[in-house]
Amino acid sequence: MRKSLRTAATAVAVLAALALLVTADSVRAQDAVPDWNDPSDTMAHAVGLHYGRVGGHGLSFRLPLKWFLYLQPTGGIWHTSDHKRHNVGLQLHYILRQDQKLRLYLGGGGAYFYDKEKTGVSDGSDIYTTETNWNWGAGVGIERLLGHRWALQVELDFIRYGDSGNIQVTPQAGIYFYW
Repeated sequence: MRKSLRTAATAVAVLAALALLVTADSVRAQDAVPDWNDPSDTMAHAVGLHYGRVGGHGLSFRLPLKWFLYLQPTGGIWHTSDHKRHNVGLQLHYILRQDQKLRLYLGGGGAYFYDKEKTGVSDGSDIYTTETNWNWGAGVGIERLLGHRWALQVELDFIRYGDSGNIQVTPQAGIYFYW
């Protein structure tokens, strides 16, 4: 009985200490003004989710090449027994203007999309339809810092769709965590 009380008291003390640390950290984060221009914390690298026909769909990384130039690789895999999809995209972002919470940039890149879907069964064998295409394009984007480390990205790109050759204006979006 004493051992279980001692274990419970230790657990409560550890939880209380963690609560104090989290509360103190959140108070410091609220007091700090988020700023991409802060030389002590430039928040240069990021990881997030991106959806777009030039940048790709899925997990995305923001990697600085220079303070004004970013590389953004993105990719995703969605597989089931009847449907297999994957894609990879690569973009370059050139920052035109940056203040504390807002970035305006030009972006350009390309993406490869693969889609294989089971469409039926004939004579005991499966029938699949496969589509692959390369998209490429360029446009303008805005990225806004939300809170201390999160950012929302929206782009409007002229995209050449590889499967049809059509050129259309298409939006892209992403959400990122900077460190």
